[in-house]
Amino acid sequence: MSRVHARANVVHKPAPVAARPITAERYISTDWLARETDRIWPHVWLFACLERDLAEAGDYRVFNIADESILITRTESGELSAFFNVCQHRGARVIVNDHGWVKSFVCPYHGWTYGYNGHLDHVPDLERFTGGIDCKARSLRPVRVDAVGGLVWICMDPEAPPLIDFLGEAWDAVAAYHLEDMTLYEDQTVELDCNWKAVFDNFGELYHVDHIHPQHKSLFDCPTAENHLFDHGHTGVVIDGHTINTRMPIPTTPNPYLKGQLLMFGGDPEAYDDRVLDIRKDIPRLRREAGPRLGWCYDEMSDLRLSDIEQYNLFPNTMITVQPDDAIVMRALPHPTDPNKCFWHKFTFRRQPQAEVAARAGVPFEPHNPADVADVPRPEHDHFTQDDIIAGRKSMTITIDQDIHLIRDVQAGMRSRGFRDTRLCDDEVRVQHYHDWLDHWMGVRSE
Repeated sequence: MSRVHARANVVHKPAPVAARPITAERYISTDWLARETDRIWPHVWLFACLERDLAEAGDYRVFNIADESILITRTESGELSAFFNVCQHRGARVIVNDHGWVKSFVCPYHGWTYGYNGHLDHVPDLERFTGGIDCKARSLRPVRVDAVGGLVWICMDPEAPPLIDFLGEAWDAVAAYHLEDMTLYEDQTVELDCNWKAVFDNFGELYHVDHIHPQHKSLFDCPTAENHLFDHGHTGVVIDGHTINTRMPIPTTPNPYLKGQLLMFGGDPEAYDDRVLDIRKDIPRLRREAGPRLGWCYDEMSDLRLSDIEQYNLFPNTMITVQPDDAIVMRALPHPTDPNKCFWHKFTFRRQPQAEVAARAGVPFEPHNPADVADVPRPEHDHFTQDDIIAGRKSMTITIDQDIHLIRDVQAGMRSRGFRDTRLCDDEVRVQHYHDWLDHWMGVRSE
């Protein structure tokens, strides 16, 4: 039986600098970490929080990155606003909690009070300031803020391009999945014993999948995946789903995963005996036929997007995996002082079935998981350590858990005198592209 893998418009945009060896310095050096604080974080758009967490005026979230703290809120007029979270009196943090709601932003040190628009509204004992206070000049310093797909982004550089231009074609691909319409089901942070780029690199290649994710051989065909290289250091990969790894013998009957997908969408697993590779071809049709009954509308989705899985790494530190009915948004943040540690955030989204989809089609509403149609409260943020994952006390999915088991050994190897630099294969082209752009931002030039 033949295997067909046909896609068009593969994007390969060159980086602005020639490729250099990726040495250990960028993963283990405190000097490199400090230069990132100066050259990377203040000049690019960074995913900061979820728009749904800023629903009302006065809702706020604090986003911390390296030495900076950014206060993000919504004004009375409904607009997003963001500011450096630092009082213009003596430099104290205005807000010390991660999130909440307030009537106004009051510095806990001396009571200077700011509005949702950052304006300095009140100074205690104003008469004691000889010459008075210029409240406009002493208002909170603004930070650029924008939102796409329900994700809020900030940029500290007033000269940087607009968010949508920075994300470019990579976001065009993500936007088709409408993350803004999905429901948040998990909000997790794990502390890792590795540099933030080491874990980000891990999600920039599939070369490791056959070795530490054996279950994927029964789910996806990673060896035939297509890599995409975008401007600004973004990358993407599109993987054949609802199939098996091309390196495996073709089974005579569907494996349990494929069987479960067929049953959910009304297919007959026995009909695919001796033709397992036809499942990927037929899944789009089965999904479209089952969509109204399950409460999902796939009108905007191409057949390939109904059968495959896509992942986009957005420079410098955000990764998004998307499928028609769910998505994972992950973010790597550096430890403020230790290049051998980082924080890995994971937001898990699912699209909830909707009864009106079935009503429009005139069919009974039979969601695959009836619990999905209930109101889902916002999950509490769960913060834990890598050891919690390894001990089995916490999980971020079996695949991510497998990565976490290994990642600190990668970091440890980087610190060895026996390691000089990486030697990447063709399947790791996304890693090289990302680091070429990283070198560009860090001011590294080819010799």
